[in-house]
Order: sequence, then C-alpha cells, then structure tokens
Amino acid sequence: MISLNDFIEHKTGIFFTPKWLKTMIHYTPNAVIKMLMEQQLNALFETQIASGELDFLVDKCICIEVNNLSLYLLFSLDAQTKKMRLLVLKSTFICEQMARFDGKLSGSSDSFLMLIAGKYDPDTLFFRRQLSIEGDTELCLMFKNWLDTQEPQDLLPHQLYADLQRYVTQLP
Repeated sequence: MISLNDFIEHKTGIFFTPKWLKTMIHYTPNAVIKMLMEQQLNALFETQIASGELDFLVDKCICIEVNNLSLYLLFSLDAQTKKMRLLVLKSTFICEQMARFDGKLSGSSDSFLMLIAGKYDPDTLFFRRQLSIEGDTELCLMFKNWLDTQEPQDLLPHQLYADLQRYVTQLP
C-alpha cells in the first residue's frame, strides 16, 4: 500500500491538482466517506464528546464546505447516543436546496489541511479570506474556537501527522 509520504515525495505538478482530488472524491461513494469519517471522528473525539465539549452541536448542524472539491460535510451530535453524525453531499444544488444546516465554514482543501496541521489558526485563515463563515455566526465561532483548541499531534497517528506536516510545508 502506498503511504501519503510516498505521494508527497514523488509528487508532480499534475498529480496533486484539484482535478485529481475531484476525481477521487467523485468516485468514492458518499456512504464510504460517511462511514469512514464517522468512525474516525467518534474515535478521535471520544474524550471530548464524553466530557461535553461538543454539546453545542446537539440539535445543531455545521456544514463544512470544501469548495474546490464540491464536497459538503454536515456534522451534528446525537444527544441520545453521544455520537457524531455526518451527512456527505457532493452537489451544490442538493446542499443548497435540501440540506438544513445552522452554520457553514467554507474553504479549500489546502486551507483545511493547513488548519488540521496547525500551520495556521482559524482566525488567520479567516482574515486571509481562505475560510469563510455563514449562517449562525455564534455556532460557527464556537466550532472554530473548539477546533483551534485541538492538538492534532496528539489526536492523529504519528506517521499521518508527520506526512501532513511535510505536505503543508510545501503549500504557499
């Protein structure tokens, strides 16, 4: 199996274009993305969910729009099961016409990767207009501030975090 590190070391200008990413997202079924991400989110944030840090998401829905991939991830917290729930959409029309969300954070895939890797904080990306907020501003700010308190080096597997760091250092 090829690791992220292998991709980074052998990267070419064409290989990491948004077209390549769009193709990968396009061909991966929504149900697969949903299943994998829900499992990982609930495992990664088990302690935070149990301690009530994410209770502000109960009966609320945050949309993460990865605008260069036309990917919409709608997050909420189920009050009864105390589990993160995710809806994956790949169509702007469906998201705007049929999905209900309270707040939305929008940015490119690279902006979110820089945020996850800790290269930039959410405020920096917001003021550079690489991250935008719509809808319930208070909810979005609570979510953004909560994200800012997370330590990715403690949450992600060591090799994945190292590969992510290597990738974001090559971004402008």
